[in-house]
Formats: sequence, structure tokens, C-alpha cells
Amino acid sequence: MPVGERQSLTQLEIFTENVIDNYDGDRNFPAVEGTSRLSAALKFGTVGIRTVWQATELALKNCRSEEAEQGVKTWRQELAWREFYQHCLFFFPELAQGSYRDEFKNFPWENDEEKYQAWCDARTGYPIIDAAMRQLNETGWMHNRCRMIVASFLTKDLIIDWRWGEKYFMQKLVDGDLSANNGGWQWSASSGMDPKPLRIFNPYTQAQKFDKDGDYIRKWLPELQTLDTKVLLTGKIPSLICKQYDYPEPIVEHAVQQREFKRLYKLVRES
Repeated sequence: MPVGERQSLTQLEIFTENVIDNYDGDRNFPAVEGTSRLSAALKFGTVGIRTVWQATELALKNCRSEEAEQGVKTWRQELAWREFYQHCLFFFPELAQGSYRDEFKNFPWENDEEKYQAWCDARTGYPIIDAAMRQLNETGWMHNRCRMIVASFLTKDLIIDWRWGEKYFMQKLVDGDLSANNGGWQWSASSGMDPKPLRIFNPYTQAQKFDKDGDYIRKWLPELQTLDTKVLLTGKIPSLICKQYDYPEPIVEHAVQQREFKRLYKLVRES
């Protein structure tokens, strides 16, 4: 990540001149260098949001294709989300302490500490989750697509209070920003300001769609380097192979936990 004003401006120039054209597609693939990597610079103020927006104006004028134009527009939307969450926290400061939606203020989270620690330690038995958490723990940064996947897993699969994950991210992320982090976690937990309040990510299909060759997983979980890609992405790793690779079996079953979360969600909404 860039450090200091000069490096941040250089990174902005590199991104808007060489990467942003393909941003709309590449931003979702964690193995691809398709994002700006300017989140920490924006958080610490080594580059200002007005400077960034001005750069997108120039990039838009220089577009030579509809794909490139869409890349710029999509990045602008992501910048707008950042501003939106800042405004949310300004006008609703109570968001820093709890959920926006009433039904989540007394949600019966299971809050299993052993499962939470497995999530923190990248030992859930779900390769895409563990790869993302390994990236966070080792670098202080995580790809945005993976942030959504691991947040959904913590809240919807492990049924653990989103505030636990929010706090852990703030302890680890170099670009940790209260408003953006809080907004992202509440978006994933379905407890925030969102027109579609219930969404559950399937970690297996997310891996198959956004890391189809397993490159991202293998980078951060080198112990699974030689594992067959199909086995790696479906997550159906036999117990014997888990022992052979010193990799844990899944701590929960996604389909079962998904049904349980929906049951709890329906229960609190009806009550």
C-alpha cells in the first residue's frame, strides 16, 4: 500500500491510467490486482477525496470504450458508498454501538467463542474464508469481495454478533475506518440501511465464481497448494485428506446454518 502523499498520488495515477478501465470486472477477483489499494491513503488523508474524484473526471474523459467508462463509473459508486457511510454515522451516531434495524437489536446470536476464534485464526475448514483471514492477519488488508464473504460467514453461518467481527477488523486493518467498517459489517449482517435486508453468501459458490482456479486460496493457504482445484473449491475435502494436509474439517455445515439463521431471523421479525 502507498505511504505518504507522493506515493498515494503516484498510486492514484497508476490506477486511473492503467487499471480502472477493467475495474468493473476485475474488482471482484481477489487474485487479480484490480482495485485501487487507496483505502488506507483515504483513511489517513494522504490523498483527499476531492483529488480522487477529480482524477476520475479525467479518466472518464480519456475512456476509449464502454467497458472503460463502466469501470470509472463503478469505482465512483464505491467512493460514494464510502461517503454514504460517513453520512450515516454522522446523522445516526448510535450505529457505532449497535444495529440500525430494530429486529437486530435483540437478535439471539449464538456467539460461540471457539468458533469465533477459529474464524479469527483462519481455521474454519472453508478455504476461501481461511485464505481471506490469513491475508488479513498477515498483511493488515483484505480484498473487498473477501470482506463480504467472511462477514457473511461469521454472522450467517456461525451466527455470531457482527460487532465481534467489526471489532476484529478494526484491530487488524491498516485501512480500518469506523464508518466504512461499520457500514460494511451492517450491510453483510443485514442489520443496517439496505433495501435488501437479508442476503447470505455461500462460501463455496463464492469461491467457485471469484477464484475459479484457486489462485487466491493457494497463495494464502500454501499447505493446500497441491490439492485438486475441484476439491479445493467445492470444500468437500475428505477427513483423511484434511489430516494429510494439516487442514481442519469444516466447523459448521453451511446449509444447516443457513436454515437456522433464517429461522431466527423470521422469529425476531414476527415477535
